[in-house]
Amino acid sequence: MLNLGRIPTRNCQSLSRRALLQAGACSALGLGLPHWLARPASAAALSPRVKSVLLLWQWGGCSHHETWDPKPNAPLKIRGPYRPIATSVPGTQICELLPLSASRAHRMTIIRSMAHDMKDHNQAGTVSLTGSTNGSQASGGIPFPGRVRPSMGSLISYLGRDQRRDWPAFTVIGRRCNVSGADLRGQASGALGSAHDPFYLQGFDFDTGVPIPPSLEPIGEIGGTRLDNRQALLSEFDAWQRRMETAEVVGRYDDLRQKAFGLLTSSGAKRALNLDEESEELRDRYGRTVFGQNCIVGRRLVEAGVPFVQVNWSGNAEDEQQGGDGGWDLHYRLFERMQDRYCPSFDRTFVALLDDLEQRGLLDTTLVLAMGEFGRSPEISEIGGREHWPFGYSIALAGGGTTGGAVIGQSTLDGGYPADRPNHPVDLITTILHLMGLNREELFVKDASVLGALIPELV
Repeated sequence: MLNLGRIPTRNCQSLSRRALLQAGACSALGLGLPHWLARPASAAALSPRVKSVLLLWQWGGCSHHETWDPKPNAPLKIRGPYRPIATSVPGTQICELLPLSASRAHRMTIIRSMAHDMKDHNQAGTVSLTGSTNGSQASGGIPFPGRVRPSMGSLISYLGRDQRRDWPAFTVIGRRCNVSGADLRGQASGALGSAHDPFYLQGFDFDTGVPIPPSLEPIGEIGGTRLDNRQALLSEFDAWQRRMETAEVVGRYDDLRQKAFGLLTSSGAKRALNLDEESEELRDRYGRTVFGQNCIVGRRLVEAGVPFVQVNWSGNAEDEQQGGDGGWDLHYRLFERMQDRYCPSFDRTFVALLDDLEQRGLLDTTLVLAMGEFGRSPEISEIGGREHWPFGYSIALAGGGTTGGAVIGQSTLDGGYPADRPNHPVDLITTILHLMGLNREELFVKDASVLGALIPELV
């Protein structure tokens, strides 16, 4: 008998397939295998311009009137108390609450014509992260019937699955997004399976720094050397297994096992979380906030080659007290909170991140995206806030070889709807995958109509 960990097996003459799969799956990481058995063949790779995407997820819905699309000529109940200011791009103005971003507008592209039709946080978040209009009710020839479509991070993980790396391709920094006790459905892998779920990092804590996740620590009494030996032994089993199974099935199993061992044995994985290696000056520039320090971790992961990093501004759009962030869901006291906390914090961190990436030579290959699930309503409410508004809103992005200084689309005079060039989240996701050289069509061979259109200014 052999004993891999605590799982007994027979010898190689009659090796238990079930035992081998159990041993290789590294249950401490919570990774599953069944979904790999139906993986389609990869299409020919496209030419990539972007190596990594860094998504600054403004969960809760950031008001575009007080950020990227001010409306100074609208009535007071729409325009609010803040004025627009000039930017480094002649003719382009943004809200005065973002003065640092205004000075870097030549690096950015602002899309002022994003739109969909889901007003609920959960449904809108699912649409924005997956591109699926129907959320969890996908059907009619779509390859994920009855299941939530995969998040864009999971799509990138899946479509780039042939690339070897020690760290998961889709990493989220910060708590899971939820509202009223229900998790946002579109933030995971859906039908693609757990190997393409986000790898969650708790993120920065003022007392403990960035904690090392338990899944990066050795399993019990099994140290790094024993894990290496165990990996070598399993590699010998693979040679036997490939004579018994198809190369496709074994290849998928090997991908999963390598991902698990890579996490457990890579010193680089843990080093990426060590903010003590950064200068105090740099950490000050990002801002001594949860969001600011988490963005440094995000940059370090991009520097280490992680293809998709998502930094969650908030874990709960309704709770202002947890984790230092309450989301952008400002139904009341919107103006004082945007002025005193939200915009200054975001503005400082966003610009520090762009400067840092550029100074390190990473901005051209890293697409930085600042967006939430929707914007806020044109009309100010009686309690001094703005309501959920998906019918027209703005997002900002930079880097990734895109041409800076551009404004894509315009909104109506009240900022409520696209006046031209409407863009749905599925168009944005399709464009991002194109920039990364990934072929999304292999997932939608039965219904090409669910593919979005490329946004020409970005490609």
